[in-house]
Amino acid sequence: MTGLSIFLGIIAFILLLLMCPFKVSVEYEEEVKVTLGYLFLKFAVVPKKPKKKKKKKSRKAGKSKKDNTPANRNAEKNQDSTPEKDSEQKKQKVKPKKKNPILEYKDKHGLDGLIDLIKVIVGIVVNVLKKTAKQLVITDLVINAMIVGEDSADTALKYGYACSGIYPAVSLLQSNAKLKKHSEDISAGFLAEKTAVELRLKARIRVIFLLCIAVAALWKLIVTVVKKEMHK
Repeated sequence: MTGLSIFLGIIAFILLLLMCPFKVSVEYEEEVKVTLGYLFLKFAVVPKKPKKKKKKKSRKAGKSKKDNTPANRNAEKNQDSTPEKDSEQKKQKVKPKKKNPILEYKDKHGLDGLIDLIKVIVGIVVNVLKKTAKQLVITDLVINAMIVGEDSADTALKYGYACSGIYPAVSLLQSNAKLKKHSEDISAGFLAEKTAVELRLKARIRVIFLLCIAVAALWKLIVTVVKKEMHK
């Protein structure tokens, strides 16, 4: 009973982790900021944190002057550059080129087979995007834009173009995803100096949905490739 209870506890813990949402946050005002989050973990995707430069290790002070003489250097080079070592180094350097899997598939099934596979992959990607959008929950969407052109006529033209792009895009999100809270404020800045745009988006999706969508897509791709190989 103890072993069974531990096993059930592990299964329950894994299911709990899978039910937790994967979060995405996108912000844009002067620069783009993209943050991914899961549970208490947060990862800044854009902009990336600069890597710390490692300090170079100083040379050991125990080396004598005799070791740095030209004669000793030549002797060390001669010892290292034996014919056996040279041949081994050449073998290590010359690596066989990896074959392109796409070209291999084209050679086996021809151009028509490759095109059919690309069609299947595109269909899988579109299906994955649709399923992901249905499970995506957008908790907050804010779009503020003040459009400024070269003159009043250009400003009015660009303002109309911005409205014709932004509002239909928000309607598309509403019809395909779960959009809980959103606000859009698009204005024409006839007296302003330059265009100002502010974007804020927060969304989440449960990990279990992502996992199921990915497994289903991978299974469909494997079945398609296996069928092609069987009917070869």
